[in-house]
Amino acid sequence: MRTTVTTAPLRLRPVDNRPSTAGRRKRGLIYVRVSKARADMISPELQVGHAQALAKAEHIDVVHQPIMDLGETGREFEERKIEEIKQLARDKQFDVLILWIWSRFGRNLRESLQHLDALMDYGIEVRAAKEDFDGKTTIGRFAIAQMLNIAELESNQKADSWRDTFERRRNKGLPHANRGRFGYYRCETCPPWEFGKKLETCPKCRSGVLHLDPVTGPVLARLYRDYALGVSLRQLVVGLNRSRIKTFTGKPFTSGDLHAILDSGFGLGFVRYVIPELSHVVVTRSDGSTKKKRVNRQRDITAYLYYRGAHEAVIKDPVECEKLWDAYTKRRMSQSKRHFSFNPARYSLSSILRCSSCGGRMQTALRNKKYRRPTINGMPNPLDVTFRCANHIDGKSCPGNGTYVSLAVAEKWFLVWLDSEAAMNEEAVAVVRAKMALLKGQGDEGLQTLQDRVEEIDRQLGGLQTQEDKLTDAVLAQLVPDESARRKRAALDARKSALLKERKELHTELGSMEEIAPRPEKEHLLTARRIYEAASQADRRELVSKLVREIRVYKGASSPSKIAVYPLWEPSPPPTSLELSA
Repeated sequence: MRTTVTTAPLRLRPVDNRPSTAGRRKRGLIYVRVSKARADMISPELQVGHAQALAKAEHIDVVHQPIMDLGETGREFEERKIEEIKQLARDKQFDVLILWIWSRFGRNLRESLQHLDALMDYGIEVRAAKEDFDGKTTIGRFAIAQMLNIAELESNQKADSWRDTFERRRNKGLPHANRGRFGYYRCETCPPWEFGKKLETCPKCRSGVLHLDPVTGPVLARLYRDYALGVSLRQLVVGLNRSRIKTFTGKPFTSGDLHAILDSGFGLGFVRYVIPELSHVVVTRSDGSTKKKRVNRQRDITAYLYYRGAHEAVIKDPVECEKLWDAYTKRRMSQSKRHFSFNPARYSLSSILRCSSCGGRMQTALRNKKYRRPTINGMPNPLDVTFRCANHIDGKSCPGNGTYVSLAVAEKWFLVWLDSEAAMNEEAVAVVRAKMALLKGQGDEGLQTLQDRVEEIDRQLGGLQTQEDKLTDAVLAQLVPDESARRKRAALDARKSALLKERKELHTELGSMEEIAPRPEKEHLLTARRIYEAASQADRRELVSKLVREIRVYKGASSPSKIAVYPLWEPSPPPTSLELSA
């Protein structure tokens, strides 16, 4: 009888499923946030010290320098370094993010939880040194959410308190801030105001009403009168600095300082408060969502409401104060229509000329005064104005060692080109227009395609933001298991990153697309030629900008090949050797 031999089952070695981080200490990253950065602040050192103590107790190696957001509010995340931290998490550069307390991460519950969930999806553990909860447990996550909710509540309460304070000051005729102002002093006995130090007050000045300074008060009155009479701001600033008159903070005057003093209207007896509707603007994020953002502090005077203050004006006659304020605001508003850095082109071909070797701009230089020719209508003679390659002059970075041309030579050959364009026969003009029409049609079709795709991405991003908000609400209400929510958030984050990357590439492509303008008729070109001869340099520059995209300057003596003109009805010129290498 045959017997069947059965072998004993093999004892399999257990599979090692331990993560790659097993066997080494955790790596930590410290994050610090301070709402208001000051020279004497100690909060960053305090936060880092507590975080390092937690790392030492938990055997965590701090492998990076602390990431700090100094002077950043906890209610917003766009201007902070949270995205930098998330990128380090994606690259597996650390394992634990260490905070001081949870409010340092954020004071916006919804967005704080979204960023924390994103970090947890990357396998990051988030700890707070003074409020340490285990985020991997249900109770720990609930406690973290409550601490963030309390942080948001504290922020909202502080905002309400400041709002009530400002309303109380406005009703009393006091300015928004309690610091001193030029032309006034606060008290004879209290120490002077110093930047970064708490303002000391005594019973004499506790009311907050400033007193007229007998020295600088009349100076402020004279400034208002001179400005209303038409004296330039630069002349006023020069006069103040020559007289060694300082600002309230003890610095020499600048145009910005003087405008800030006069714009306030304080010297004429007013206190101003920003119009509530203009204090914030609605900003659309890159993902399609919106938020309220505080506008820049440098606002126009029309963004304020002016109330009669409790202090004494520098001019006793209230009627004269009203007249001076009306004259000041009228002139100020007419000047503020131009951008503060507005600098009109001085010469006919300024910012149009480019170096043929590097494609860089060309800057002007005047001939030595000893050999300079007489001016023409108050402007330098074009033979005395030379355009030189800025890259060569500034850093010797032009591969062709720079090019140069005088304004007279450049204008001469530009007019030769303009005459040739006006003299072009009908057959040649028809060929040029047909070619440009083809290029324009192709460009318009491509432009519309890109714009449609950008709009579609914006719609998808808006939908993803809605899904994220709903998911966050579901997690807070404990309607969705944590693991399912984490997987869903990871998928949304991956989709969102891909869409944002594509959107950025499309915007770059849209910005690089050029517009092909129609070629002017012969009569218009001839009219432009006649106007150019009689116009000033500034008017010539305006005329050239309506015709020319760019003029490239080549090396060599004065000849028709010295410059190459690229009009607006032709594509952009080919890249230079430096642009190709870049």
